[in-house]
Amino acid sequence: MAEIVVEFLEKLYPGIGQDIEVKDVATPLSYERYTGNWQGSTSGWLLTDKTMMMMVQGMGKRLPGLKKFYLAGQWVEPGGSVPLSAMSGRNAIQLICAEDDRSFLTVAT
Repeated sequence: MAEIVVEFLEKLYPGIGQDIEVKDVATPLSYERYTGNWQGSTSGWLLTDKTMMMMVQGMGKRLPGLKKFYLAGQWVEPGGSVPLSAMSGRNAIQLICAEDDRSFLTVAT
């Protein structure tokens, strides 16, 4: 699988393969082993009546009494998943920037 991805990238960016030092392929078994997620799930909470309300209302990104502590990841954003985990990290950085009175800069895609 890793070689297929590298071959694809080589078509877009010739020579990129020589710059790749490490290749790692993750499967549901990898997720289960490294995260303990049930059956290697890449999503967060199981959707139930109880968790649905939590997801709609959202979760706090801070813990009272802990300075400079921010929560980010699949367990913090509704629905979970890898893209939402990335968004969660972005949201945490935006919060940090706001609290430090700094501008949050982003790159348009």
